[in-house]
Amino acid sequence: MANSTGEDHSKIILMQYFLRSAGAGILILAGLVIQLFIVAVNITDWLKGRSITEADKIITSLGVSRILFHLFCLLGLFAVTSLSKSPSIFLILYILIEISTYSGVWLSTLLSTFFYFKISTFHNVFFLRLKAIISKRVTYLILASVLLSLPYSFVNFVATFNELLKNSTQTINADYTKQQIMSNFHVALNIFPILLFFIASALFIILLGFHMSRMNNHGHAMSNTDTYHRTLTFTVFSFLACAFYVINILFQVFMRLLDIFWLCFTINVFPVLHSLLLIYVMTKLRNQFFMIVRCRINCLL
Repeated sequence: MANSTGEDHSKIILMQYFLRSAGAGILILAGLVIQLFIVAVNITDWLKGRSITEADKIITSLGVSRILFHLFCLLGLFAVTSLSKSPSIFLILYILIEISTYSGVWLSTLLSTFFYFKISTFHNVFFLRLKAIISKRVTYLILASVLLSLPYSFVNFVATFNELLKNSTQTINADYTKQQIMSNFHVALNIFPILLFFIASALFIILLGFHMSRMNNHGHAMSNTDTYHRTLTFTVFSFLACAFYVINILFQVFMRLLDIFWLCFTINVFPVLHSLLLIYVMTKLRNQFFMIVRCRINCLL
């Protein structure tokens, strides 16, 4: 009887293990398809000699970064589910995931900042100069965002290693204090790009809402009302999705609730939602998406 109960308990654990890994895997694959679609649309336009905007460059770079991120997460999931015991494999995948994660975060921040400066109408000299620099130096800013992910990844790796060391060995008070300082510095470093993303998004939401309200109050008909509404919806949902991402990750880190499958699911939610919203708000991507959907429906019929 006890043996039967133990087998039932093992089956339940195995089923939960399978469902968690399957859920994380499906989300990663969905994200991979979405990012490939975004990159393919922009690269196809570039190969055909069509004009590529500065926003398209940032979005394409963000898509490539997220393709690599989803691939590394998928490989990490395979490594966990196959019960690989090689620490070198996990170490390499961890570093690659960190680099692609931070490059995605910085590129998302750059995109929000670019949108904010594009729609802003302030006439301050410093502001106008900063707007011109950002508009004309997009390629360099993309490269800087990617390069900036390298030191961030290194600090995150060192902080994580110190955290593991603290949990696995007895250290003296000086070492413990050093590790605590490193952990706090790590959290502050992680919050900085997200904080920039929040500030740019909040300013963009306020500015766009003010602009729409002013146009309506003056009785001006806006031919691109739908575009404004889509952009506002995109920014608000991106803001909320990013907030959920940060709060959930920090909660898991501080409470030590690091279930590998839930963590893998969580870190992939924001890139997937953000990219879906990009398809929704960008006219070119949205038209291509609906064209593909119509073609598939016609093929089935």
